Amino acid sequence: MKFKELEYKRPDLDKLLVDSNLGLDKLENAKTKEEFFEALKDNYDLYKVLGEMSTIASIRNSIDTADEFYEKEVQAYNEFFPKYQQVSNRLSKIRLASPFRKDFEEKYGDTITKKDELEKDIFDPSIIEDRVKEADLQLEYTKLVASAKIDFQGELRNLSQMSSFYESKDREVRKEAFERVNAWFSENQAELDRLYDELVALRTTIAQKLGFKSYDEVAYKSMSRIGWDKVDAGKYRDQIVKYIVPLATKLYEEQRERIGVEELKYYDVPLDFLTGNPMPVGDEPVLVDAAQKMYRELSKETGEFFDIMVERDMMDLTTKEGKAPGGYMTSLPITKLPFIFSNFNGTSGDVDVLTHEAGHAFQGYVARNEYPPENAWGPMEIMETHSMSMEYFTHPWMESFFGDDTEKYYYSHVVSSLKFLPYGASIDEFQEWVYENPTATPQERRAKYRELERKYLPHIDYDGNEYLENGGRWQRQLHVYQYPMYYLDYTIAQVNAFQYFIWVMEDPKAAWESYMKLCEIGGRYPFDQILEEVGLDNPFKEGTMKPIVEKLEQYLDSLDKSKIK
Repeated sequence: MKFKELEYKRPDLDKLLVDSNLGLDKLENAKTKEEFFEALKDNYDLYKVLGEMSTIASIRNSIDTADEFYEKEVQAYNEFFPKYQQVSNRLSKIRLASPFRKDFEEKYGDTITKKDELEKDIFDPSIIEDRVKEADLQLEYTKLVASAKIDFQGELRNLSQMSSFYESKDREVRKEAFERVNAWFSENQAELDRLYDELVALRTTIAQKLGFKSYDEVAYKSMSRIGWDKVDAGKYRDQIVKYIVPLATKLYEEQRERIGVEELKYYDVPLDFLTGNPMPVGDEPVLVDAAQKMYRELSKETGEFFDIMVERDMMDLTTKEGKAPGGYMTSLPITKLPFIFSNFNGTSGDVDVLTHEAGHAFQGYVARNEYPPENAWGPMEIMETHSMSMEYFTHPWMESFFGDDTEKYYYSHVVSSLKFLPYGASIDEFQEWVYENPTATPQERRAKYRELERKYLPHIDYDGNEYLENGGRWQRQLHVYQYPMYYLDYTIAQVNAFQYFIWVMEDPKAAWESYMKLCEIGGRYPFDQILEEVGLDNPFKEGTMKPIVEKLEQYLDSLDKSKIK
């Protein structure tokens, strides 16, 4: 069936909770390893139904946030999942204490039980209602941002639809587009502050109930970060300041000269070329056709994957009224297919979705039959490596998406990825500070973020815009509200992706074999061991970043300058 044809029916959640605990009783009381493994499989089978139905509801709510039926369904799951975390936590504790733990580790590896060690510390029945409230606040943020209507050039547009105007060759159009959007955020600042105040207070309460000093410790454990901690994150951010910020500053200065402005203002940054940014050659049907041809040529596996995605309509790509902002990939455990959600808006970002989110989706497809399911999904920084690396493996096919703009795309893709690293680091350090200072006022938070911008993004000139000058930019980053402490993973994955890009240029066959291995490994090993298995250098290791920067500069210098202007 196609996605729209998939039947949706909310499971009896109360019964599912009871059945899950009865299943865990069997697991805990298993007398033989055969009984243990059978009870474990029964538990996973129960979760499949919950995972399938909750994911369908979530996707359909994202596609149309005004659909009251699916909004209520999502709210029901938001109330249920914190209760169900008790099941997940109990499973972890049973597995750790089981006399069959060694048998489990011999069969499936010990990474799952290492994650269990983290999982057992981040749940207590006392936080269930707090998690429900947190989910409600996150949904409020999504609805608020999705409801934005910007009056621009005689039409009401959502935030995604405004993005294409940021790249206008007309400076006044760029400036007005940004100012209209910033005005909306400024007008809604009190509500955005309220939501974040409540989220930070709630998460701090959760951390304290669990016995932690600050919520970032809970977040690290919830994302199964094995092998690195806040100290490592700080040293890694220092490398970005040392190696990337000077290069990014140089690239911004080159951009200023290229687009012919005396001073590079914040609304100039999205315009890479005076002749206009690279534009895709068509709308969704054209781009999807090009992507299908590309993935068939890239490999047998990617061709099979994308053909099924198209045949089953497992994508909703173009922006429309009422659609949630952003893009993501998720998986349906019974249908055994991924789903790609995005907001095409006529910019090069449309193509990035077909490579980035398709990278996530391809790995999900490769690992769809993995058992136990925990072994299908790697740590977050590896999951993002799948997606960001796919962006570079598909470079040889970009002419079919950009035509005469292909050389410009090559340049802007690499440069924008480099420029992203300092921004990503600023968001991470900001969140770390927020949770270490949970009683800070909204004004103090904004002042702190503005301070971090000067450290990581010294090029920024807000041209007197009060909302941005006062440190409001971070409120547009949904991850700060929805996925605390997650954002650094994107930067780590970007460093991994750059390694693949360099490898592709030197030995494409070996690079692709490594990437396939990365997708197949899933979550069977911790982060550092996965990198070792596939031949990538660890971004946390001092010295990893320097040669990457040097080779990327050489690549940029090799591009045809006559086509980059």
